[in-house]
Amino acid sequence: MKARDIDVAWARACDGLGLSRGASLSSDEASVLLKYLVAEGAADAGTPPRGCATHRARAVLRQVIDGGLDALGEAMPAAIRQPVLTALREDHLYAGRILDLAVSDLVSEPMAPEVCISIEAWDELSPDGTCWTHGIVFHAAPLITHEIYPLAADALVHDARQAGPYFRVLGVHGDWIEDGCARRVLFFDADHDRFLEASLTHPVRLDSAHLLALSERQIERHRCWASSLDCRLLNPWPAAAAADDKEGLRRRWQAVGLEVPEGILLAPGDRAAAHAFLDTAAEIVVKPNEGTEGDRVLYLRSDVADATERLDVQLTSCWEWGAVLVERRRDGVGWRDPDTGRIHSLALRLHVAHDGERYIAESGYAQVGVDPDHPASRGAGGTMLPIATVLTSLVCRIDGGSVEFGDDDLDLLRHMAEKAASTHDTTMGLAGIDIVLDTDGAGAATPVLLELNPRPAGLAHSRFLPGAGEGRGEAGVSLRMWDGIHRLQPRAALAHPETRGV
Repeated sequence: MKARDIDVAWARACDGLGLSRGASLSSDEASVLLKYLVAEGAADAGTPPRGCATHRARAVLRQVIDGGLDALGEAMPAAIRQPVLTALREDHLYAGRILDLAVSDLVSEPMAPEVCISIEAWDELSPDGTCWTHGIVFHAAPLITHEIYPLAADALVHDARQAGPYFRVLGVHGDWIEDGCARRVLFFDADHDRFLEASLTHPVRLDSAHLLALSERQIERHRCWASSLDCRLLNPWPAAAAADDKEGLRRRWQAVGLEVPEGILLAPGDRAAAHAFLDTAAEIVVKPNEGTEGDRVLYLRSDVADATERLDVQLTSCWEWGAVLVERRRDGVGWRDPDTGRIHSLALRLHVAHDGERYIAESGYAQVGVDPDHPASRGAGGTMLPIATVLTSLVCRIDGGSVEFGDDDLDLLRHMAEKAASTHDTTMGLAGIDIVLDTDGAGAATPVLLELNPRPAGLAHSRFLPGAGEGRGEAGVSLRMWDGIHRLQPRAALAHPETRGV
């Protein structure tokens, strides 16, 4: 370990935990120091092996484990060095979670409090377990606090409004669940503004759950894990599977008069139909019928010289995942960056929650592509911005002409998302509705529905829409979702104001 890396890691750990620089860290806080120590070492361009962040971080973590922790000096008091080192060497889960945290620091800006991992199992999670326990069941561990944090914060606001608290929000990896109970948990400690993680001697039962961040095999994993959970699910498998079928969803929306792109579903090998569709459209979108996060999505113009060849290559790639959906491109409205003047593709994500009676569009964010010719999704290299930021700089993607979008247009957008969710299913507690804007030829925008995501991601980027949350456009996902759980469950299970949920 380099002395500079130790000094930087110690300073970053103290800053992140709200401690004075130079403070000695506890055994739980050691995970934060180790995270930054590994991240600093892996950020060094000369660190072998060269390659992805995970490979570099794993190599540095191995060096830390092999070299021992004595070089950390006062940053980690002598009394806790050996227990922490033993945990690193013998507890593969602890070492793996340090790796997750380091990778998170390498690939993303911090958007959630630090994670303090206990090296000892806890006898119980709280003195009184009678509050309602809601689990965020995940698989992709890096950045998972970016999804849990906004939901946990919303739950705290909801509880304060209801003279609670009532809800305890826990992050639970799917492998940490046995017989409907969590034997290890990750949760937000609001009093100390940090996440705590620990194994439990007595596992805690989940009263409800939400499956999020399920990684690249998310549809299969959702089906498997949902079947093993015996609590109320905010995204039950039947509703999620129906949403994952983009063509089936598009047809249901079209049947009730909602605006959707024209498209066709292609079975593997049906190139002739794809070529015929390309001949009828100036621009098309090619994507797997059950794909997510913009993976294997191609925008293609019919007038480019190699359009047919590029279409064939994309079809071959997408057919590895099953049927392919080919649609007429409808995102005629893009976003012009006020700083650079460049035009980018644009899509809006609205979060629609069920409050126990109806769906309400409460929050969302905008996604902008790297340029006009690439999908507006994080998976395709795009970025996320507040919706309010982009609505003042809308332009026609083709000619750059200004496009107006006012309060009435935003209301229409919200109503469209709510109808889209209610048409699909009424058992979904929270869904992400993706909408693009098309030009109407008269300087205004027409919203067009694309997809419903039963496992919405990027929640840390979400901001409340006007009239939702506290009404100030602050960060948040949903308060009405908690109303929905509250209304559907016995009040006796929630009426324990003495329980803080941690």
